[in-house]
Amino acid sequence: MKNFFTKTNMLFLSLSLVSAISQAQELDLETPVKSITDQIKAIFPYIAGAVFLVVVLVNLGHFVKEGGDWKKGLTNIVVYVIVVGLVAGLFQYITSVQL
Repeated sequence: MKNFFTKTNMLFLSLSLVSAISQAQELDLETPVKSITDQIKAIFPYIAGAVFLVVVLVNLGHFVKEGGDWKKGLTNIVVYVIVVGLVAGLFQYITSVQL
């Protein structure tokens, strides 16, 4: 049985590996990622605003009904604003990091 790890097979394998690595570096993944982040940056305020309206409408009962709990309704809205701020800040940080 012939040994696979001969000198010519190892040379061919190493050249193939070097070729594959050099081709992988030319993929230019920066352009599609930048396009996606630009789209997210454009859409995010509208989505956050729509969800904010839903949060306010869901918590509207805490403000208008008899014996409503103002503190609970206001707390829910403030928690939403804090979460949106954290998500936006995290996204801003991730997009600013250069690899």
